[in-house]
Amino acid sequence: MPIPDLTLQQLRAVRALAASGSFTKAAAAEHISQSVLSRRIKEVERLLRVRLFDRTTRQLDITAEGQAFLLMTGAVLDDMDMRLSRFMSYVAAQSGTIAVAALPSLAAAVLPDMMRGFMLDHPEVEFEIIDRAADEVVEHLESGTVELGLTAHGDLPDGFRFTPLLQEQFYGVAHHSHPWSARSSISWSDFNSETVVATRPGTSIRAITDAAFSKYSISVSHHFNACSAATIRGLLRAGVGVAALPALELQGFGLDDLVAVPVDSPGATRVIGVMYHCSQDLSPVAARFLDFMRASEIDPPRGVSRVHGGYTGEPDTSSHAGAQPAG
Repeated sequence: MPIPDLTLQQLRAVRALAASGSFTKAAAAEHISQSVLSRRIKEVERLLRVRLFDRTTRQLDITAEGQAFLLMTGAVLDDMDMRLSRFMSYVAAQSGTIAVAALPSLAAAVLPDMMRGFMLDHPEVEFEIIDRAADEVVEHLESGTVELGLTAHGDLPDGFRFTPLLQEQFYGVAHHSHPWSARSSISWSDFNSETVVATRPGTSIRAITDAAFSKYSISVSHHFNACSAATIRGLLRAGVGVAALPALELQGFGLDDLVAVPVDSPGATRVIGVMYHCSQDLSPVAARFLDFMRASEIDPPRGVSRVHGGYTGEPDTSSHAGAQPAG
């Protein structure tokens, strides 16, 4: 026997009539006319080849077949209503998962406050956070693993857009016994002949410091290439070298016990922001979070400033007037 092709409207009509026991009340509940409701009930009975309701001039009773039909289709309607409700919540950006790849310092020092503020009005939203270096953030964006990338300004892959959020001052970071502890600021030239504890090639920090050292013909020794902030911190605390790190690295990874002196030289800043695919639509909730990040009032820590309108796409090469010497 072929399975009848019934619509959700027809299933809901049967449920409404059984619940109210009245064509008038059921039609009002479904926001349709009584004649439309009657036609739907008759069409269901015709397709099923059974009578679902016994009708008299004074009474409407559901049949045994009608009871069995309701029992079998009620779960379908409940499940569909639940799923449609979830979908409408998704479309309204009230639910869903936001997948973000972020530089570790941003995942530690910037993203948490933004997530907390966003979830005040979007409590059902979930976040999936992948903390990676700049080149790996791009890889995750290109593969579609994430929709948003919190990273430093750099060369953009084709089809991607970068919205700047913050600008960080670079600091010379060293053990407290280093001569920099007596300085209020340094320049890139002060790294000359130093042993530099560097991040690995492919990171945003390494790209900026390599460019600065090359531009000013500064000779440094890269005896140590570290992959994590914890390793850099350990090496600096051991006094084996110095590092050039942006402000949020100090904020996010607890380097307060080290000397941190602002680098007062052109190019001693890092612009960070959000990268996303501009030729593909973001999911509703990711688009809403992107708008939230753009509009958020951020209370920047030492050495960090908000990037406002007028950003040209290039990091600011002037020295950061707001940076404070290490205390």
